[in-house]
Amino acid sequence: MKYIVSLGLMMAAFLFATPVSAQVMEARFGHIDTQSLLEAMPERTSIQTEIETAAAQFEQEIVRMQGELESKIGEYQQKAETWPAAIRAQKEQEITGDQQGLEQFYGTVQQELASMEASLLEPMIERARVAIEAVGAEEGFTYIFDTSSGATVYNGGEDVLPLVKAKLGL
Repeated sequence: MKYIVSLGLMMAAFLFATPVSAQVMEARFGHIDTQSLLEAMPERTSIQTEIETAAAQFEQEIVRMQGELESKIGEYQQKAETWPAAIRAQKEQEITGDQQGLEQFYGTVQQELASMEASLLEPMIERARVAIEAVGAEEGFTYIFDTSSGATVYNGGEDVLPLVKAKLGL
């Protein structure tokens, strides 16, 4: 009797295990260089142009501010010995204030350009992400790794860059 029960349990276990093992998906891995994808997207050129235009405007203002500062420094160096102590101290404060203002403006410019680039790139990056996810789902990929960061040690699997470019119409 025990033999029949254990045989029945083994048969049941075998029958239930077979469909589960048949249903187990084989993992499929892909990789993509997202940097190459983003550079191939047409909106990248207009975004780059917009950032470069803003950077040129900022550079123009920085050059103007540096010119004013250099002029004040030159005047100070020429006339400092002839000025009374109060005027000399006032001019030194002006020069120091202008130097600090220029440094602060430069930092603000860097932050503004970075923020501008991030906000302009965000829709493009989102469009690429959606296309990568769609290709992953359509083609049955378990994972798609980004190789642009250099973190992928083994480049096995399928390069999905052509598939994603096709999905985006590039």
